[in-house]
Amino acid sequence: MLELPNESKLFKSVERDSDARGNITSIVDYPVQNVSIIDSVKGSIRSNHFHKVDFHFMYVLEGSIDYFFKPIGSKEVRYFKVLKGDTILSPANEIHGCYFPEFTSLVVSSGFPRDQETYEADTTRVSFLNDSNIQEFLEKYARSR
Repeated sequence: MLELPNESKLFKSVERDSDARGNITSIVDYPVQNVSIIDSVKGSIRSNHFHKVDFHFMYVLEGSIDYFFKPIGSKEVRYFKVLKGDTILSPANEIHGCYFPEFTSLVVSSGFPRDQETYEADTTRVSFLNDSNIQEFLEKYARSR
């Protein structure tokens, strides 16, 4: 079984099979308890939290993410541009924030069930990415891949 890294990481999808009917692509090879589809409108911001134990993989079906992250207690912000067909891992104990520069649809696979009680018990919300600092974050951290 895949050992999860302790910082955000981009994973490339793995084509498992291809023939005249089409192909089969694996996007998560790790045990999960929930798979959700999340749609985000252009210009929206999500996340601004960290998970104490849980993790999630986000696979971009359509659109893109400006993904900012940092270890708890650190001032060093890191960045990934996550494109259609990419999977990003958000591990436990790492602050992350997502900006959606266009309509974006994601498949999110989580280690824990996604009922509100379980989610809230493991999630700590933080002030990280918001409407007043997004342009500064993009200018300072966003770089082409």
